[in-house]
Amino acid sequence: MSADESANTAPVLKLGEYIAALIDALSDANPAALSRMRRVVGERRARIILDDEAVDVFFDAASLHVQTATNETEVNGVGETDSATVLAMLDGYLEVEAAILNGRLRVFGAPEDTTRMFAAIEILLDASPRTPTLQMLAARFRRERREQRGRPVSDPRRVTWYPFGSRASEYELLAQLDLLPSDSGSIA
Repeated sequence: MSADESANTAPVLKLGEYIAALIDALSDANPAALSRMRRVVGERRARIILDDEAVDVFFDAASLHVQTATNETEVNGVGETDSATVLAMLDGYLEVEAAILNGRLRVFGAPEDTTRMFAAIEILLDASPRTPTLQMLAARFRRERREQRGRPVSDPRRVTWYPFGSRASEYELLAQLDLLPSDSGSIA
């Protein structure tokens, strides 16, 4: 059995398992980058929400902790998106700033805390091109999320043209004023 075949028969990783695997790979391949990440993050806790999964992550003196998110746990920042958005960013169809502006990536928290969350992500992304294990995890994520539970992930290149949620009455007004994009079917 080849590595590709065994990867296809492995159980689908959950969000928390991916996060733990990413940090383990970073630790093995680039301990200095992990040390920078730990300094940037400090004792802060973040909630990461992807599709219907939510986990809280934080470092203590010994290691990374990933636990199922609960309402009782206080966090310093929250990042929320869906698999289609992550796939679009991984595949280079969507930049982080565009994902934030069009509402596909939502971030909540104090400015310093969210800045530190983005710095931690940047450290991971910076190490990725030079880390085969991180590249393999990204490939696995792509494969699993596209095939997950038999549900196709929507087209990762679809970009919402309007950056904020809106009510039907707003769309009706925009239509009356002929201000909707010519391909009105692309409105999400």
